[in-house]
Amino acid sequence: MADVYLASFTVPDFLNYLMAAGALNVSLIPVLAAYVGEGKEEVAKKVYRSISTALCFVMLVLILACQIWADKLAQLVAPGFSPNQLQSLTLLLRIIVPAQFFFFWGGLANGVQQTHGRFIYSAVAPLIYNTCIILFGVFLHSQFGVAAFSFGVLCGAATGYGILQWWGLSKLGYSIRPSVRWDEESKQAFKKYLWMSIPIMFAFSLVVADEWISKYLASFMGEGAVSKLSYARTEMRIPIAIIGQAAGIASYPHLSRMWAQKKYSEFGQTLNREIEKIWALGPIAAILMLTHALPITHFIYGGGKLTSSDLAETAQLLQLMGLGVVFWIMQILISRGFYATQTTWLPSLWGTAITFLFIPVYRVLSQKWGIQGLAISGTIGISFYVFTLSILLRRHMKQHSPEVSFKPLLKFCFSWSLALVLIGGISYGCSLLGIYQSTRISALLDIGLACLAAGATALVLLRKVYSRMTEGALF
Repeated sequence: MADVYLASFTVPDFLNYLMAAGALNVSLIPVLAAYVGEGKEEVAKKVYRSISTALCFVMLVLILACQIWADKLAQLVAPGFSPNQLQSLTLLLRIIVPAQFFFFWGGLANGVQQTHGRFIYSAVAPLIYNTCIILFGVFLHSQFGVAAFSFGVLCGAATGYGILQWWGLSKLGYSIRPSVRWDEESKQAFKKYLWMSIPIMFAFSLVVADEWISKYLASFMGEGAVSKLSYARTEMRIPIAIIGQAAGIASYPHLSRMWAQKKYSEFGQTLNREIEKIWALGPIAAILMLTHALPITHFIYGGGKLTSSDLAETAQLLQLMGLGVVFWIMQILISRGFYATQTTWLPSLWGTAITFLFIPVYRVLSQKWGIQGLAISGTIGISFYVFTLSILLRRHMKQHSPEVSFKPLLKFCFSWSLALVLIGGISYGCSLLGIYQSTRISALLDIGLACLAAGATALVLLRKVYSRMTEGALF
Protein backbone atom coordinates (compact mmCIF):
# COMPACT_ATOMS: atom_id res chain seq x y z
CA MET A 1 0.00 0.00 0.00
CA ALA A 2 2.96 2.31 0.51
CA ASP A 3 3.93 1.60 -3.11
CA VAL A 4 0.40 2.52 -4.20
CA TYR A 5 0.29 5.71 -2.11
CA LEU A 6 3.65 6.94 -3.39
CA ALA A 7 2.78 6.05 -7.00
CA SER A 8 -0.47 8.02 -6.70
CA PHE A 9 1.52 11.26 -6.77
CA THR A 10 2.89 10.70 -10.28
CA VAL A 11 -0.09 12.12 -12.19
CA PRO A 12 -0.68 15.02 -9.74
CA ASP A 13 3.04 15.81 -9.84
CA PHE A 14 2.87 15.89 -13.63
CA LEU A 15 -0.03 18.36 -13.50
CA ASN A 16 1.89 20.40 -10.94
CA TYR A 17 4.95 20.42 -13.18
CA LEU A 18 2.93 21.23 -16.28
CA MET A 19 0.88 24.07 -14.83
CA ALA A 20 2.68 25.20 -11.67
CA ALA A 21 6.29 24.23 -11.12
CA GLY A 22 7.12 24.76 -14.78
CA ALA A 23 5.06 27.80 -15.64
CA LEU A 24 4.34 29.98 -12.63
CA ASN A 25 7.17 31.34 -10.51
CA VAL A 26 9.73 30.79 -13.24
CA SER A 27 7.80 32.78 -15.85
CA LEU A 28 5.56 35.00 -13.76
CA ILE A 29 8.27 36.56 -11.60
CA PRO A 30 10.26 38.09 -14.51
CA VAL A 31 7.04 39.44 -16.06
CA LEU A 32 5.84 41.06 -12.82
CA ALA A 33 9.34 42.13 -11.79
CA ALA A 34 9.59 44.32 -14.88
CA TYR A 35 6.44 46.24 -13.86
CA VAL A 36 7.31 46.41 -10.16
CA GLY A 37 10.83 47.58 -10.97
CA GLU A 38 9.35 50.45 -13.01
CA GLY A 39 6.90 51.38 -10.24
CA LYS A 40 3.86 50.13 -12.17
CA GLU A 41 2.36 48.05 -9.39
CA GLU A 42 -1.25 48.65 -10.45
CA VAL A 43 -0.45 47.32 -13.90
CA ALA A 44 1.20 44.29 -12.27
CA LYS A 45 -2.00 43.60 -10.30
CA LYS A 46 -4.10 43.81 -13.44
CA VAL A 47 -1.76 41.53 -15.39
CA TYR A 48 -1.76 38.99 -12.57
CA ARG A 49 -5.56 38.78 -12.53
CA SER A 50 -5.70 38.25 -16.29
CA ILE A 51 -3.06 35.53 -16.30
CA SER A 52 -4.47 33.70 -13.26
CA THR A 53 -8.02 33.70 -14.69
CA ALA A 54 -6.98 32.08 -17.96
CA LEU A 55 -4.73 29.48 -16.37
CA CYS A 56 -7.16 28.57 -13.59
CA PHE A 57 -9.71 27.64 -16.24
CA VAL A 58 -7.20 25.39 -18.02
CA MET A 59 -6.21 23.71 -14.76
CA LEU A 60 -9.82 22.93 -13.86
CA VAL A 61 -10.35 21.29 -17.25
CA LEU A 62 -7.24 19.12 -16.75
CA ILE A 63 -8.37 18.08 -13.26
CA LEU A 64 -11.79 17.07 -14.63
CA ALA A 65 -10.12 14.98 -17.34
CA CYS A 66 -7.95 13.21 -14.74
CA GLN A 67 -11.01 12.41 -12.66
CA ILE A 68 -12.80 10.86 -15.64
CA TRP A 69 -9.85 8.76 -16.82
CA ALA A 70 -8.27 8.00 -13.43
CA ASP A 71 -8.37 4.22 -14.03
CA LYS A 72 -6.55 4.54 -17.36
CA LEU A 73 -3.96 6.85 -15.84
CA ALA A 74 -3.35 4.36 -13.01
CA GLN A 75 -2.49 1.64 -15.54
CA LEU A 76 -0.20 4.04 -17.35
CA VAL A 77 1.65 5.09 -14.17
CA ALA A 78 2.30 1.64 -12.70
CA PRO A 79 1.64 -1.12 -15.24
CA GLY A 80 3.46 -3.63 -13.04
CA PHE A 81 0.95 -3.34 -10.18
CA SER A 82 -1.59 -6.05 -9.36
CA PRO A 83 -5.33 -5.48 -10.12
CA ASN A 84 -6.02 -4.71 -6.44
CA GLN A 85 -3.18 -2.20 -6.34
CA LEU A 86 -4.45 -0.53 -9.52
CA GLN A 87 -7.95 -0.26 -8.02
CA SER A 88 -6.55 1.43 -4.90
CA LEU A 89 -4.33 3.64 -7.03
CA THR A 90 -7.38 4.86 -9.00
CA LEU A 91 -9.16 5.82 -5.76
CA LEU A 92 -6.17 7.72 -4.40
CA LEU A 93 -5.72 9.54 -7.70
CA ARG A 94 -9.29 10.82 -7.57
CA ILE A 95 -8.72 12.12 -4.03
CA ILE A 96 -5.34 13.77 -4.65
CA VAL A 97 -5.77 15.28 -8.11
CA PRO A 98 -8.13 18.14 -7.01
CA ALA A 99 -5.41 19.29 -4.60
CA GLN A 100 -3.37 20.35 -7.61
CA PHE A 101 -5.66 23.30 -8.18
CA PHE A 102 -4.54 24.79 -4.87
CA PHE A 103 -0.89 24.00 -5.63
CA PHE A 104 -1.37 25.70 -8.98
CA TRP A 105 -3.06 28.80 -7.66
CA GLY A 106 -0.73 28.87 -4.66
CA GLY A 107 2.20 28.84 -7.09
CA LEU A 108 0.82 31.95 -8.75
CA ALA A 109 0.33 33.61 -5.37
CA ASN A 110 3.86 32.65 -4.31
CA GLY A 111 5.23 34.19 -7.50
CA VAL A 112 3.49 37.49 -6.74
CA GLN A 113 4.72 37.54 -3.14
CA GLN A 114 8.30 36.62 -4.07
CA THR A 115 8.34 39.38 -6.68
CA HIS A 116 7.68 41.80 -3.80
CA GLY A 117 10.32 40.14 -1.62
CA ARG A 118 7.80 38.34 0.64
CA PHE A 119 8.74 34.73 1.43
CA ILE A 120 7.08 33.97 4.77
CA TYR A 121 3.83 32.48 3.45
CA SER A 122 5.72 30.48 0.82
CA ALA A 123 7.85 29.01 3.60
CA VAL A 124 4.95 28.21 5.95
CA ALA A 125 2.75 26.56 3.28
CA PRO A 126 4.62 23.22 3.06
CA LEU A 127 4.71 22.99 6.87
CA ILE A 128 0.91 23.23 7.03
CA TYR A 129 0.58 20.84 4.08
CA ASN A 130 2.75 18.12 5.62
CA THR A 131 1.21 18.56 9.07
CA CYS A 132 -2.25 17.91 7.61
CA ILE A 133 -1.02 14.73 5.90
CA ILE A 134 0.47 13.46 9.17
CA LEU A 135 -2.58 14.30 11.30
CA PHE A 136 -5.09 12.79 8.86
CA GLY A 137 -2.95 9.69 8.46
CA VAL A 138 -2.41 9.16 12.18
CA PHE A 139 -5.98 9.72 13.33
CA LEU A 140 -8.02 8.40 10.39
CA HIS A 141 -5.99 5.50 8.99
CA SER A 142 -8.01 2.96 10.99
CA GLN A 143 -11.16 4.12 9.16
CA PHE A 144 -9.88 4.92 5.68
CA GLY A 145 -6.59 3.08 5.45
CA VAL A 146 -3.91 4.69 3.30
CA ALA A 147 -6.58 6.98 1.79
CA ALA A 148 -6.49 8.95 5.05
CA PHE A 149 -3.11 10.35 3.99
CA SER A 150 -4.60 11.31 0.63
CA PHE A 151 -7.39 13.23 2.34
CA GLY A 152 -4.64 14.98 4.30
CA VAL A 153 -3.01 15.95 1.00
CA LEU A 154 -6.24 17.58 -0.18
CA CYS A 155 -6.87 19.40 3.11
CA GLY A 156 -3.23 20.52 3.45
CA ALA A 157 -3.17 21.89 -0.10
CA ALA A 158 -6.42 23.79 0.41
CA THR A 159 -5.17 25.29 3.68
CA GLY A 160 -1.48 25.95 3.02
CA TYR A 161 -1.60 26.81 -0.67
CA GLY A 162 -5.16 28.11 -0.86
CA ILE A 163 -6.33 30.02 2.21
CA LEU A 164 -2.86 31.05 3.43
CA GLN A 165 -1.73 32.35 0.03
CA TRP A 166 -5.00 34.27 -0.39
CA TRP A 167 -4.14 36.02 2.87
CA GLY A 168 -0.65 36.81 1.61
CA LEU A 169 -2.01 38.26 -1.63
CA SER A 170 -4.57 40.40 0.16
CA LYS A 171 -1.82 42.00 2.25
CA LEU A 172 -0.17 43.15 -0.99
CA GLY A 173 -3.43 44.53 -2.36
CA TYR A 174 -3.90 41.85 -5.03
CA SER A 175 -7.40 40.57 -5.80
CA ILE A 176 -8.30 36.92 -6.39
CA ARG A 177 -11.43 37.74 -8.38
CA PRO A 178 -11.43 36.48 -12.00
CA SER A 179 -10.92 39.06 -14.71
CA VAL A 180 -12.28 38.59 -18.23
CA ARG A 181 -11.51 42.13 -19.41
CA TRP A 182 -8.20 42.24 -21.20
CA ASP A 183 -6.61 45.49 -22.27
CA GLU A 184 -3.69 45.68 -24.70
CA GLU A 185 -1.04 45.66 -21.96
CA SER A 186 -2.51 42.52 -20.36
CA LYS A 187 -2.55 40.80 -23.73
CA GLN A 188 1.10 41.66 -24.37
CA ALA A 189 2.10 40.50 -20.89
CA PHE A 190 0.21 37.24 -21.35
CA LYS A 191 1.90 36.62 -24.71
CA LYS A 192 5.28 37.21 -23.10
CA TYR A 193 4.34 34.89 -20.26
CA LEU A 194 3.26 32.14 -22.66
CA TRP A 195 6.41 32.52 -24.76
CA MET A 196 8.49 31.90 -21.62
CA SER A 197 6.19 29.20 -20.20
CA ILE A 198 5.43 26.95 -23.16
CA PRO A 199 8.90 25.38 -23.44
CA ILE A 200 8.96 24.72 -19.69
CA MET A 201 5.42 23.35 -19.62
CA PHE A 202 5.98 20.84 -22.39
CA ALA A 203 9.62 20.02 -21.76
CA PHE A 204 10.51 16.87 -19.84
CA SER A 205 13.62 17.74 -17.88
CA LEU A 206 15.39 14.92 -16.08
CA VAL A 207 14.85 16.93 -12.89
CA VAL A 208 11.23 15.73 -12.81
CA ALA A 209 11.34 12.83 -15.26
CA ASP A 210 13.84 10.95 -13.06
CA GLU A 211 11.13 10.16 -10.51
CA TRP A 212 8.54 9.28 -13.17
CA ILE A 213 10.91 6.90 -14.97
CA SER A 214 12.06 5.32 -11.71
CA LYS A 215 8.52 4.67 -10.43
CA TYR A 216 7.45 3.23 -13.77
CA LEU A 217 10.35 0.75 -13.94
CA ALA A 218 10.27 0.01 -10.20
CA SER A 219 6.61 -1.06 -10.44
CA PHE A 220 7.88 -4.24 -12.16
CA MET A 221 10.43 -5.03 -9.42
CA GLY A 222 8.18 -6.41 -6.72
CA GLU A 223 6.85 -5.24 -3.39
CA GLY A 224 8.65 -2.33 -1.77
CA ALA A 225 10.72 -1.22 -4.76
CA VAL A 226 8.76 2.01 -5.37
CA SER A 227 8.72 2.77 -1.64
CA LYS A 228 12.43 2.30 -1.02
CA LEU A 229 13.34 4.54 -3.94
CA SER A 230 10.90 7.18 -2.71
CA TYR A 231 12.19 6.97 0.87
CA ALA A 232 15.80 7.47 -0.25
CA ARG A 233 14.79 10.30 -2.57
CA THR A 234 12.94 12.02 0.28
CA GLU A 235 16.07 11.84 2.45
CA MET A 236 18.16 13.27 -0.37
CA ARG A 237 15.72 16.16 -0.78
CA ILE A 238 16.37 17.46 2.73
CA PRO A 239 19.63 19.27 1.82
CA ILE A 240 18.19 20.14 -1.60
CA ALA A 241 15.34 21.99 0.09
CA ILE A 242 17.50 23.69 2.71
CA ILE A 243 20.39 24.77 0.49
CA GLY A 244 18.45 25.13 -2.76
CA GLN A 245 15.79 27.32 -1.17
CA ALA A 246 18.43 29.84 -0.08
CA ALA A 247 20.70 29.81 -3.10
CA GLY A 248 18.19 29.31 -5.89
CA ILE A 249 14.63 30.22 -5.05
CA ALA A 250 15.28 33.18 -2.74
CA SER A 251 17.80 34.76 -5.13
CA TYR A 252 15.61 34.33 -8.23
CA PRO A 253 13.47 37.50 -7.88
CA HIS A 254 16.63 39.53 -7.21
CA LEU A 255 18.37 38.08 -10.27
CA SER A 256 15.28 38.76 -12.40
CA ARG A 257 15.16 42.42 -11.34
CA MET A 258 18.88 42.92 -12.05
CA TRP A 259 18.54 41.46 -15.53
CA ALA A 260 15.43 43.54 -16.28
CA GLN A 261 17.38 46.64 -15.22
CA LYS A 262 20.31 45.59 -17.46
CA LYS A 263 22.71 45.24 -14.52
CA TYR A 264 24.49 42.37 -16.23
CA SER A 265 27.78 42.63 -14.36
CA GLU A 266 26.04 42.64 -10.97
CA PHE A 267 23.89 39.73 -12.16
CA GLY A 268 27.01 37.68 -12.95
CA GLN A 269 28.68 38.47 -9.65
CA THR A 270 25.56 37.52 -7.68
CA LEU A 271 25.14 34.27 -9.58
CA ASN A 272 28.78 33.34 -9.04
CA ARG A 273 28.51 33.95 -5.32
CA GLU A 274 25.41 31.78 -5.05
CA ILE A 275 27.25 28.99 -6.89
CA GLU A 276 30.10 29.33 -4.39
CA LYS A 277 27.62 28.86 -1.54
CA ILE A 278 26.24 25.70 -3.12
CA TRP A 279 29.72 24.30 -3.72
CA ALA A 280 30.63 25.09 -0.12
CA LEU A 281 27.64 23.25 1.40
CA GLY A 282 26.41 20.73 -1.16
CA PRO A 283 29.40 18.36 -1.06
CA ILE A 284 29.24 18.31 2.75
CA ALA A 285 25.68 16.99 2.50
CA ALA A 286 26.93 14.34 0.05
CA ILE A 287 29.71 13.35 2.44
CA LEU A 288 27.29 12.93 5.35
CA MET A 289 24.98 10.79 3.20
CA LEU A 290 27.88 8.64 2.10
CA THR A 291 29.38 8.08 5.57
CA HIS A 292 26.19 8.06 7.68
CA ALA A 293 23.49 6.75 5.33
CA LEU A 294 22.34 3.95 7.63
CA PRO A 295 22.01 6.08 10.80
CA ILE A 296 20.14 8.75 8.81
CA THR A 297 17.76 6.16 7.36
CA HIS A 298 17.28 4.38 10.68
CA PHE A 299 16.50 7.62 12.51
CA ILE A 300 13.91 8.73 9.93
CA TYR A 301 12.29 5.40 9.02
CA GLY A 302 13.14 3.08 11.93
CA GLY A 303 10.44 2.06 14.37
CA GLY A 304 7.89 1.09 11.74
CA LYS A 305 7.47 -2.07 9.69
CA LEU A 306 10.72 -1.67 7.77
CA THR A 307 13.09 -4.53 8.61
CA SER A 308 16.83 -4.13 9.14
CA SER A 309 17.39 -5.33 5.57
CA ASP A 310 14.83 -2.77 4.28
CA LEU A 311 16.69 0.00 6.13
CA ALA A 312 20.05 -1.20 4.81
CA GLU A 313 18.80 -1.29 1.21
CA THR A 314 17.24 2.17 1.52
CA ALA A 315 20.50 3.47 3.01
CA GLN A 316 22.42 2.05 0.06
CA LEU A 317 20.07 3.84 -2.33
CA LEU A 318 20.63 7.05 -0.36
CA GLN A 319 24.39 6.69 -0.81
CA LEU A 320 24.01 6.25 -4.56
CA MET A 321 21.61 9.19 -4.87
CA GLY A 322 23.69 11.30 -2.49
CA LEU A 323 26.62 11.19 -4.90
CA GLY A 324 24.62 13.51 -7.13
CA VAL A 325 23.06 15.75 -4.47
CA VAL A 326 25.38 18.66 -5.33
CA PHE A 327 24.08 18.64 -8.88
CA TRP A 328 20.46 18.32 -7.75
CA ILE A 329 20.98 21.47 -5.68
CA MET A 330 22.95 23.22 -8.40
CA GLN A 331 20.27 22.73 -11.05
CA ILE A 332 17.87 24.90 -9.04
CA LEU A 333 20.23 27.85 -9.39
CA ILE A 334 21.55 27.18 -12.90
CA SER A 335 18.08 26.77 -14.42
CA ARG A 336 16.84 29.92 -12.68
CA GLY A 337 19.92 31.72 -13.92
CA PHE A 338 18.58 31.09 -17.43
CA TYR A 339 14.98 31.89 -16.52
CA ALA A 340 15.95 35.18 -14.86
CA THR A 341 17.34 36.28 -18.24
CA GLN A 342 13.91 35.42 -19.73
CA THR A 343 15.52 32.58 -21.68
CA THR A 344 13.48 29.40 -21.32
CA TRP A 345 13.62 27.63 -24.67
CA LEU A 346 17.30 26.63 -24.55
CA PRO A 347 17.37 24.99 -21.09
CA SER A 348 13.97 23.37 -21.64
CA LEU A 349 14.85 21.82 -24.99
CA TRP A 350 18.25 20.72 -23.70
CA GLY A 351 16.66 19.17 -20.59
CA THR A 352 14.21 17.23 -22.77
CA ALA A 353 17.02 15.98 -25.00
CA ILE A 354 18.97 14.75 -21.97
CA THR A 355 15.90 12.91 -20.66
CA PHE A 356 15.35 10.98 -23.87
CA LEU A 357 19.08 10.31 -24.10
CA PHE A 358 19.11 8.72 -20.63
CA ILE A 359 15.92 6.62 -20.80
CA PRO A 360 17.90 3.68 -22.29
CA VAL A 361 20.45 4.14 -19.49
CA TYR A 362 17.70 3.72 -16.87
CA ARG A 363 16.45 0.58 -18.60
CA VAL A 364 19.88 -1.03 -18.99
CA LEU A 365 21.13 -0.26 -15.48
CA SER A 366 17.83 -1.27 -13.86
CA GLN A 367 17.95 -4.62 -15.66
CA LYS A 368 21.54 -5.11 -14.50
CA TRP A 369 21.35 -3.83 -10.89
CA GLY A 370 17.65 -3.46 -10.07
CA ILE A 371 16.59 -0.43 -8.03
CA GLN A 372 20.25 0.35 -7.34
CA GLY A 373 20.65 0.78 -11.09
CA LEU A 374 17.80 3.31 -11.11
CA ALA A 375 19.50 5.32 -8.35
CA ILE A 376 22.81 5.27 -10.24
CA SER A 377 21.08 6.33 -13.47
CA GLY A 378 19.57 9.39 -11.78
CA THR A 379 22.92 10.43 -10.35
CA ILE A 380 24.73 10.08 -13.68
CA GLY A 381 21.94 11.83 -15.57
CA ILE A 382 21.61 14.87 -13.30
CA SER A 383 25.41 15.28 -13.17
CA PHE A 384 25.68 15.33 -16.96
CA TYR A 385 22.68 17.65 -17.30
CA VAL A 386 23.94 20.27 -14.83
CA PHE A 387 27.53 20.18 -16.14
CA THR A 388 26.45 20.82 -19.73
CA LEU A 389 23.78 23.36 -18.72
CA SER A 390 26.41 25.32 -16.76
CA ILE A 391 28.53 25.59 -19.89
CA LEU A 392 25.54 26.86 -21.87
CA LEU A 393 24.71 29.44 -19.18
CA ARG A 394 28.31 30.69 -19.11
CA ARG A 395 28.23 31.24 -22.87
CA HIS A 396 24.87 32.97 -22.62
CA MET A 397 26.12 35.37 -19.94
CA LYS A 398 29.32 36.13 -21.86
CA GLN A 399 27.21 37.40 -24.76
CA HIS A 400 25.67 40.12 -22.58
CA SER A 401 28.45 40.76 -20.10
CA PRO A 402 31.88 39.81 -21.47
CA GLU A 403 33.60 41.42 -18.48
CA VAL A 404 32.19 38.88 -16.01
CA SER A 405 35.04 36.59 -14.94
CA PHE A 406 34.50 33.01 -13.85
CA LYS A 407 38.13 32.41 -12.88
CA PRO A 408 37.67 33.32 -9.18
CA LEU A 409 34.73 30.92 -9.02
CA LEU A 410 36.70 28.08 -10.59
CA LYS A 411 39.66 28.80 -8.32
CA PHE A 412 37.46 28.62 -5.22
CA CYS A 413 35.74 25.41 -6.37
CA PHE A 414 39.07 23.69 -6.95
CA SER A 415 40.59 24.95 -3.71
CA TRP A 416 37.51 24.04 -1.65
CA SER A 417 37.66 20.52 -3.06
CA LEU A 418 40.88 20.07 -1.10
CA ALA A 419 39.13 21.18 2.09
CA LEU A 420 36.36 18.66 1.39
CA VAL A 421 38.92 15.86 1.65
CA LEU A 422 39.61 16.97 5.23
CA ILE A 423 35.89 17.30 6.03
CA GLY A 424 35.25 13.87 4.53
CA GLY A 425 37.94 12.36 6.71
CA ILE A 426 36.42 13.93 9.81
CA SER A 427 32.93 12.65 8.94
CA TYR A 428 34.25 9.16 8.24
CA GLY A 429 36.18 9.22 11.51
CA CYS A 430 32.97 10.02 13.40
CA SER A 431 31.34 6.94 11.84
CA LEU A 432 34.13 4.77 13.25
CA LEU A 433 33.54 5.85 16.85
CA GLY A 434 30.80 3.26 17.29
CA ILE A 435 28.13 5.68 18.51
CA TYR A 436 25.46 4.18 16.25
CA GLN A 437 24.17 0.96 17.87
CA SER A 438 21.16 0.16 15.65
CA THR A 439 18.78 2.33 17.68
CA ARG A 440 17.13 5.60 16.70
CA ILE A 441 18.60 7.52 19.65
CA SER A 442 22.13 6.35 18.89
CA ALA A 443 21.51 7.16 15.20
CA LEU A 444 20.54 10.73 16.12
CA LEU A 445 23.63 11.14 18.32
CA ASP A 446 25.86 9.77 15.55
CA ILE A 447 24.38 12.08 12.92
CA GLY A 448 24.46 15.07 15.27
CA LEU A 449 28.16 14.61 16.06
CA ALA A 450 29.06 14.23 12.39
CA CYS A 451 27.06 17.34 11.39
CA LEU A 452 28.59 19.36 14.22
CA ALA A 453 32.16 18.31 13.43
CA ALA A 454 31.85 18.73 9.66
CA GLY A 455 29.85 21.96 9.90
CA ALA A 456 32.18 23.59 12.44
CA THR A 457 35.24 22.69 10.37
CA ALA A 458 33.66 24.08 7.20
CA LEU A 459 32.59 27.30 8.93
CA VAL A 460 36.04 27.95 10.37
CA LEU A 461 37.71 27.31 7.02
CA LEU A 462 35.25 29.53 5.11
CA ARG A 463 35.65 32.41 7.56
CA LYS A 464 39.35 32.20 8.36
CA VAL A 465 41.00 30.67 5.30
CA TYR A 466 38.75 31.16 2.28
CA SER A 467 37.15 34.54 3.04
CA ARG A 468 39.68 36.44 0.92
CA MET A 469 39.09 34.14 -2.02
CA THR A 470 35.33 34.71 -1.83
CA GLU A 471 35.58 38.47 -1.10
CA GLY A 472 34.20 38.04 2.39
CA ALA A 473 32.83 35.07 4.28
CA LEU A 474 30.04 33.25 2.45
CA PHE A 475 28.23 32.55 5.73
